[in-house]
Amino acid sequence: MTPSSNIYLAIEGIDGTGKTFVARHIAEKFNFSTIQEPSTGHIGSLIAENNWDPVTDYFLFMADRAEMLKDWVIRGNVVSDRSLYSSYAYQGYHLSKSFEGVNQYFDFFMKTAKLLPVLPTHVFILFCDVDVALGRVMKRGETSRFEKREYLNGVQELYFSLKGRIDNLTYVDSNGNLDQLYEEVDRQITKLLQRGRPL
Repeated sequence: MTPSSNIYLAIEGIDGTGKTFVARHIAEKFNFSTIQEPSTGHIGSLIAENNWDPVTDYFLFMADRAEMLKDWVIRGNVVSDRSLYSSYAYQGYHLSKSFEGVNQYFDFFMKTAKLLPVLPTHVFILFCDVDVALGRVMKRGETSRFEKREYLNGVQELYFSLKGRIDNLTYVDSNGNLDQLYEEVDRQITKLLQRGRPL
C-alpha cells in the first residue's frame, strides 16, 4: 500500500442511501476528484455484465480495484463512490458465513485489503431504514441483484460492524431529504478539511 498525504474519502452504504449524490456533491462543492466502483475498465465491465457467485464477485471487485488504483497518484483530494468496504459488506453477507464469526471474516478481509495499492484515508457510511432505501431504489426503475430487503439488512449490519475496527470512520444518517443530507455532509467535510489528515 502507498501512503498519501491527501484525502481519499470513500462514500459507503447500502443502495438507496444517496452515495452517488453525496460523492458528486462533495466533488463539486469541495473540488475533490472522483472515483466510482466498479470501474469502466475490462474487469469492471465483467462485473456489471454478469451475475457472479459471491466468491467470484469478491475477487473480481478486488481485482478491479487493484487495477484502477495501480498507478495511484493523487493530485488533490479524492472522493470515491464505493470502495473495498463495499466488498466487505456486500459479498461479505455470503462470505462471512464461511468463517466462525465476523472477527475471523474481518481478519480475512484485511489480509486481502493489504494487497491493494492504497486504502481510503477516511470513510463515510451512509445509513437509513432499509424500507426507505428500497423505496428510493424502486423510483429509479429496475432493481439489481443486490437490492433485496433481507440482503440489504444483512449488508447494513456488516457496515455497522466496522465501527471500532477501522480508523477515520463516520456514520451519516441519510433518512431525511437530500438537503438535510448535504448539510450534514458539508459539516463533516468542513471538519475534515479543517483538521487535515492525521499523521
